[in-house]
Amino acid sequence: MSRPGNYGKSSRLKQLRQIRRRKQQQTSRTIGWDQVEDFLLGRYHLVQGSKLPPLVDATVQRFFSEWLQTALAQGEDQVQWAVKTLTERTLQRIGNQVPWQFYGLLSGQAMHWQRLLLREGPVVPLTIPRQVMSPLSETAWNQLIAEQLAVNLLTVSAVPVTVKQRDQLAASFLIDGRLQWAAIAALFTPLGFQVTAGTDQATTQWLNDLRGLTVGDFHH
Repeated sequence: MSRPGNYGKSSRLKQLRQIRRRKQQQTSRTIGWDQVEDFLLGRYHLVQGSKLPPLVDATVQRFFSEWLQTALAQGEDQVQWAVKTLTERTLQRIGNQVPWQFYGLLSGQAMHWQRLLLREGPVVPLTIPRQVMSPLSETAWNQLIAEQLAVNLLTVSAVPVTVKQRDQLAASFLIDGRLQWAAIAALFTPLGFQVTAGTDQATTQWLNDLRGLTVGDFHH
């Protein structure tokens, strides 16, 4: 039978070991900054992507990957992720690297994707959680996409891209806040789309599959 002094020492050591173990478990549950993209893409596919047609899933995943790269480029110290700002920057970077059909699929999934981001972003197991803020309404999403398509078209047409030109063209792509894919297709189709030389096989196949979509494939 232990003396009270020895028992007390044993209890304190046990408590210290338990506290240390809890801290180690908490640490092991967090992920590194370089794992955030894979973590959120995995969550997206598990929750949403696996239920979508393969081409739609691949398109949203690629957009999400680009969006996360934009967000992560802000640095680990930037804990606020503003959806509106990061989406604008991401679309600007994507630009004409994809055919117009990419934006058609994205517009149909934007609100679903955003809901997932608002739910999953803040619970990514980082030491300092992210704050996902400034979400876009459906009308605001359509406006952003219309503006980017306008910039894409003006760029391809070798026309100087001014804010006035962009806004006028973007307005012609919208009726009551809804994107008019027949009007968009009518302007982009004659220009064609060429896959950049050296593009990997999987991306080439994805881009070609997108090019095969027609206005009838967009019912939103």
